[in-house]
Amino acid sequence: MIDPAVRERITAAPHTPGVYVFQAARNRVLYVGKASDLANRLHSYLSPTEPKTRAFVDKAELLDLTLTATEAEALIYEENLIKLSRPRYNIRYRDDKRYPYLKVTVKEPYPRIYVTRNERRDGNLLFGPYSSAKNLRRTLDAVKRIFKIRTCHYDLPEDHPERPCLLFQLKLCSAPCQKGFPKEEYANQLKGLIDILMGHSEKLEEETERRMWETSGAEQFEVAALLRDQLLAIREVKRYAKEASHDATPRDFIAVARHASRAAAVLLKLRERRMFAHETFMLTVPPHTTEQNLIHTVLRFIYTHTYDVPDEIVLPLLPEDPEVFIDWFAYYRDKKVKLSANVREEKRHLLGIADENAKLALVQDAETTRTDPLLIKLQEYLHLPATPQHIEMIDISNIQGTNPTGSIVVFKNSRPAKSHYRKFKIKTVKGANDPAMMAEVVVRRVNRLQKEGKSLPDLLILDGGKGQLSIVRALLDKIDVDLSVFAFAKTHDHLFGRDGREVVIPGSEAVLKLLKRIRNESHRFAVTYHRKLRFKAGIASELDAIPGVGAKRAKDLVQFFGSVPRIRKASIEELRAAPGIGPALAETIYRHFHKG
Repeated sequence: MIDPAVRERITAAPHTPGVYVFQAARNRVLYVGKASDLANRLHSYLSPTEPKTRAFVDKAELLDLTLTATEAEALIYEENLIKLSRPRYNIRYRDDKRYPYLKVTVKEPYPRIYVTRNERRDGNLLFGPYSSAKNLRRTLDAVKRIFKIRTCHYDLPEDHPERPCLLFQLKLCSAPCQKGFPKEEYANQLKGLIDILMGHSEKLEEETERRMWETSGAEQFEVAALLRDQLLAIREVKRYAKEASHDATPRDFIAVARHASRAAAVLLKLRERRMFAHETFMLTVPPHTTEQNLIHTVLRFIYTHTYDVPDEIVLPLLPEDPEVFIDWFAYYRDKKVKLSANVREEKRHLLGIADENAKLALVQDAETTRTDPLLIKLQEYLHLPATPQHIEMIDISNIQGTNPTGSIVVFKNSRPAKSHYRKFKIKTVKGANDPAMMAEVVVRRVNRLQKEGKSLPDLLILDGGKGQLSIVRALLDKIDVDLSVFAFAKTHDHLFGRDGREVVIPGSEAVLKLLKRIRNESHRFAVTYHRKLRFKAGIASELDAIPGVGAKRAKDLVQFFGSVPRIRKASIEELRAAPGIGPALAETIYRHFHKG
């Protein structure tokens, strides 16, 4: 049943291009779409036939419309909104991942190059997305070695250092930060950099070799040597690109493999007859998503931000709206791009390679994400709505209310995901009140995950008993967050559920051993962090009270002597030997510890 307010909004929609957003209660975004004619597109939602469409239309309580000048403009806005709100019924990239790009700041007088995950359109050039950060770093290292383009954040030419940094000495930067650096020379380096990132290295190679022989003939041997090194580096980059075509037309080949809610998209870039790049992207696909919709999503994701656009994109089938992408390329990239499907011979062979790679990526992904049978058993014991592949546990540490801290360990598919661990200094609770501290950490964690558009854990475990559980449960109900929360008490391994009743798991069960392993890891992480804070506090209380000793000197003293007791025992001569400690300060420190 469509909400009356949504139905009214649909019937009043104008016949213009734009973006539409279906929202549920509390402005939760369900689905984002775009259309060349909003009225025509939205009227199709009044009698949806697909189950996926019917699901989000029935749940929607609000329909928001944004009008755009063209459908190509709507395409950009649609992509940005999906990345920002991560709607449940749109195709999403796995783990809410934001893929990295190489950014070249051509709007600056002396452009720089660096890695970014921000796709904001600001007039500068983006190359990517890269599915492998390792390959991206390798590319960045290669182009720095060849072109010596800066990577620093100085606002040149106004803001510049007194002398060049270490990268200049390592021959990885030409140091345009120095006054009088020739702008024309830097512009030539930048042009070469952009050419090679676009896969156009043949002309660059010929030009570099010509200049090398010219400067050598003019006895400019230092310049010739630099050009020789640059030529070798260009050929080194090309060495990894296998020749794959007789046709030099720049082409991209995209294939998609799909199984249930998982999909893999593979992009092969062909430049100057060579296989220039191979990227793989994993996606989460809502039920009943069409193949054409999937192709549309992949095209939108890859090409709405990158500067590197080929002459032809070869696909297994065309999206529903190929003309939108063709118009978009013409308007935003000033380029005529051909979208092709049902190709023959050589193109079909390369598309087949992309397809085989997509299928392989899907198989490998299934192997790495296969659910641990223990988690299925845990789901049964705890009567959870979903298999708890993402488990978090919260622990609170304090000694009689001093230095109170919270910590979170994260387990994914029953293995620790240490890069996702988090530490918290308690801010709002005074005194020894573990349940209130636990509640603060839970709220801060939930707020952060929701703000970043990330998924909540399938299971949240509190290191404590019924007291912690009841307070946290009441708080989550108050802020309308549906989360499976249990408390795992230290004594006797009691596990308490939502209603406070104990969940009995036999001691011999591997499921209980898994829970203990998570709890032990939680204790280890929490105790290590708390001990570190106590150590810092001990140093602060002992050394910060000494006139002339600030935080930096206190840290340097501890690093030099190894501990506060050793500083206390040191003679004036030994104190003077420490970095940054002069005769007067050494005597002040000595007298502080020897007042009697």
